[in-house]
Amino acid sequence: MRLLQAVNGYLLFKATRCTPETIKIDRTQFEQFVAWYGDRDVLDLTTTDVVKYLRHSDERGLSAFTKRRQLSIISALYRWLGEVDVALVPRGHNPAAPVPAPQLPDLQPKALDKRTIDALLGATSGCQNHRRDRAIVLFLVDTCARASETCRVQVSDVNLKTGRTLVLGKRSKERFVYLGRQAQSAVWLYASDERPEPSRVRDDHLFLTKQGYPLNRYSLRNIIVRLAKRAGVRATPHAFRHTGAIQHLRNGMDLVSLQHLLGHNDIATTRKYLTALADEDVEKQAQRTSPADNWRL
Repeated sequence: MRLLQAVNGYLLFKATRCTPETIKIDRTQFEQFVAWYGDRDVLDLTTTDVVKYLRHSDERGLSAFTKRRQLSIISALYRWLGEVDVALVPRGHNPAAPVPAPQLPDLQPKALDKRTIDALLGATSGCQNHRRDRAIVLFLVDTCARASETCRVQVSDVNLKTGRTLVLGKRSKERFVYLGRQAQSAVWLYASDERPEPSRVRDDHLFLTKQGYPLNRYSLRNIIVRLAKRAGVRATPHAFRHTGAIQHLRNGMDLVSLQHLLGHNDIATTRKYLTALADEDVEKQAQRTSPADNWRL
């Protein structure tokens, strides 16, 4: 079987388990790989070919995160091809399996400070969709939701009395996130006063373009980047996720609760946010939890 035909079959199978955005990203990366390697027989691919492709990606200046994803999708393709009910390659035949994953840099999460958030909120006042943009900023910082999760939120998913909001995360896994009073108010004002009539019949997406179409991760990013430019700061949707996580920790949320809020399967992923806490945070906590003071010694 040719590689491109195998990729199409694998993505058809994967589409039953993943979001359209994930499938789109995977298809783009597979197409780049096939363009480099050629549409050859799936049994022709060797471990040496995979190593050469990652080296080619390195020469193109691609990040370790991208190279890890490239390796991951090739490996996943061959695992699927070797499954008993597929059996298009011998079981265990996976040329990507022996290749070590590129080392990720040990990056501390980059968060926005209060001055930046204030500036972004101030910049919304001059926008055509000022209620929507303000609601988005407060929604992102309170919920720590990913960009794709935010875009998928339905009006019916938001309980404005409690702030509890249902989001659809990775692998179509549902979880609840929570809006504070300021965010609840902003979302209510947008939904009540500015949200346009949806352009599609029975479309219940909360955040819409001026023309009534649902936002996607790219249009959401454009909104944040445009606000940041007006405010004279730098920001991306994902920076709000880091910002909210760190602030929740600073305000007393425990690590397990934060793990559930962020939708992490492994608490080790959540624990990285602890490294972003500054010495002054530790000082405040240490003063509050002083054993001698609490024992009134």
